[in-house]
Amino acid sequence: MNYETILSYCIGALIVVFCGWLFSLRTKGLLRLLFNTAAGAFLLVALSFFTPLSLPLNPLTALTVGILGLPGAALVVVIVCFL
Repeated sequence: MNYETILSYCIGALIVVFCGWLFSLRTKGLLRLLFNTAAGAFLLVALSFFTPLSLPLNPLTALTVGILGLPGAALVVVIVCFL
């Protein structure tokens, strides 16, 4: 067996552990995270529509804004301005 196979098994085991942890969260926490992520996506679309910036709308930026709220939106705007 080579190292790619061993690494693949380790990554697969970590994914299984993560899914188990994710499903052990209460539904209220997951629904709150989903709601905040949707609100973050809406905020990014509104900022992109009403400002001259071209903000990317992808799962990473929506999740960042969804978890962090307004500071996450500020973070995305700053990253877009400087990169």
